[in-house]
Amino acid sequence: MRDSNGPRVRLLPDALIDQIAAGEVVERPASVVKELVENALDAGAQRIRVDVREGGAALVAVTDDGHGMNPADARLAVERHATSKIATGADLERIATFGFRGEALPAIASVSKLRLRTRARGAAEGFELRIDGGKLLDARAAGGPEGTRIEVADLFGNVPARRKFLKSATTEWGHVAEWLARAALALPAVHFDVRRDDRDAVSWPAVTDPLERIAAVLSERDAEGLVAVQCDDGSLRLDGFVSNPASHRPTAAGLHVFVNRRPVRDRLLRHALLDAYRDVLPRGRYPTAVLFLEVPAAAVDVNVHPAKWEVRFAEPNAVHRLVGRAVRDALSARRWLGAASDTPAAGAPAWRPAADAVREGQPAADWIFAGVAPSTAPQALPFEPPSAAASAPGLRFSSLRLLGQALATYLVAESGDGIVLIDQHAAHERVLYERLRGAWREGGVERQPLLLTESVELPADRVARLAAAQDALLRIGFEIEPFGERAVAVRAIPALLAGRDPAALVRGLADELAAGQGSAPRHPDLADVIFASLACHAARRAGDRLDPREQESLLAALDAIPWAPTCPHGRPVAVPIARGELERRFGRA
Repeated sequence: MRDSNGPRVRLLPDALIDQIAAGEVVERPASVVKELVENALDAGAQRIRVDVREGGAALVAVTDDGHGMNPADARLAVERHATSKIATGADLERIATFGFRGEALPAIASVSKLRLRTRARGAAEGFELRIDGGKLLDARAAGGPEGTRIEVADLFGNVPARRKFLKSATTEWGHVAEWLARAALALPAVHFDVRRDDRDAVSWPAVTDPLERIAAVLSERDAEGLVAVQCDDGSLRLDGFVSNPASHRPTAAGLHVFVNRRPVRDRLLRHALLDAYRDVLPRGRYPTAVLFLEVPAAAVDVNVHPAKWEVRFAEPNAVHRLVGRAVRDALSARRWLGAASDTPAAGAPAWRPAADAVREGQPAADWIFAGVAPSTAPQALPFEPPSAAASAPGLRFSSLRLLGQALATYLVAESGDGIVLIDQHAAHERVLYERLRGAWREGGVERQPLLLTESVELPADRVARLAAAQDALLRIGFEIEPFGERAVAVRAIPALLAGRDPAALVRGLADELAAGQGSAPRHPDLADVIFASLACHAARRAGDRLDPREQESLLAALDAIPWAPTCPHGRPVAVPIARGELERRFGRA
């Protein structure tokens, strides 16, 4: 029996301490890439090469042209809490480097086979260390260029319980590619070369114009829809780019926010950004943004999260106001917040703004077709179709007297006691969404082969997501396969969406898959989210002129689907205006 009077508290062995630290620092291969690239940047690197094999589980290697280390510094770099980046407690209040804790290298080395080769600038020779599972195997002089190369092989090979939680090589590569894309966006002056399984994956040459780097990392299409943001109040500075309201996407995957060039996932900044778009984007749609906030080092705490994804501001309200004001000013300066009938400013694109989001306090009359009050109206639709009683509207759209189209956006129809305005995009989106769901429930969505295979350029992480989901995508009507590291070949799309732009459909699909990896989808089933995105991309849009036969066909199609008062993203399909309201407006009541 154990002596109950014996010691219960003990010092942990160094190897176990390092493995515990690895649990915080090293979640997956992308975490290793992050730590090593940040060290390279702190070393002044202007050129960084990243090699990944088997998603990073077999190998992650980062080579830089930074200032390198002498043998003594190299030995200390793999010891716990050894760092060149802070010296006193006061330094923690003004951290200006990416890494600073001094625990990344020993933590990584404790769960892998690590080789560090480095040569300080001006030194005659370099130095090499080899470590296996935290144990030093070799330390010797070595050749090599100035700078540092760190190889991390067989990640978690000595910790099988951690190794089994790694995902497929494709999935892990997707996480690596996503983080590298953020790093490349943050530092356009740094050259990045990335290799996957001994083949060139992506290369981002150094540029002086950040918009060039955005076009290279995201896409030319994303870059074309951006407007510059700039605001400086003396202590805080914000610059970067956001999309104009004509360019939006179904998820928040396009939001890239940086604090002092560090990529962060910050709720405060995200709220300030999205709030600026509240009245110019439909509900459920998101902008693209690449924003850089510069804050005095003493005014932000970057040490509140083990992986340094989160930050804490000394004056959060001031930061929120700055971001919101800067984005709103950028949009209004180009007259994107003006009335649709206004003449655009010189050089500004002529566009028709999307309908306003549904606001709280909306009149109950907007929901009369659904037979429910606004407070009980569905915000997220179940995967199973509604019952027949719930899906029957109070009238049939095809029985209305169609008067025509207004503003190339709304169909105008006469009911027994007033008029009904139908949003053509929301209505068509709802029809396509229900048809896709119906085909899915009946065993799979029929595919329409393309006459010519179409190549669609995408970020590397999006290509990886699509590749990992190839079999599932066949069931929803897509035949897609990778075409190199930065593109996919599209051979078929859902027959229900024949004639639509395959590239737009695939981009929306990739965004939804990416969003579904890291957070719960907005609807109970990811398939529903994908169908909503596809329907939105394929539906006729505001500004499209519909001939009378197409207008009548749309009304008939609304009668053939389970009824809901909104499109899949929450915007009203139809708004009735009662005779009494019209008479009141004209002074007849």
